[in-house]
Amino acid sequence: MQTKIPGILIVRVDSAIYFSNSNYVKERILRWLIDEEEEVKENNQPNIQYLIVEMSPVTDIDTSGIHALEELYRSLHKKDVQLLLANPGQAVIDKLHASEFATLVGEDNIFLTVADAVLTCSPKMQEHFLA
Repeated sequence: MQTKIPGILIVRVDSAIYFSNSNYVKERILRWLIDEEEEVKENNQPNIQYLIVEMSPVTDIDTSGIHALEELYRSLHKKDVQLLLANPGQAVIDKLHASEFATLVGEDNIFLTVADAVLTCSPKMQEHFLA
């Protein structure tokens, strides 16, 4: 499922992220981003600057899942898109910290809710458009 806010793409991962689906999850998110970027260009809307991954349904993540998130982060970084995580469960958060992914993405880019993430992005986007 995805939700649209100008300049922000929000996607929800609906399962644990394991070896068996980690590459699919990463590729599917990147495909959503590409599709959204094409639509943005067609409709003269602001470019995507933030991708929020809503993770409340993600009950667990393994090393392959974390590696897929690292690859996603790098791909987004090349496109100047900021990766934000919203609502990861405690088991997931613990593993993100243990693997140091939380440090890579930035502790301040992990939020309790999607609303918190969007509120954090909104002022930054306004500054970008006014500049």
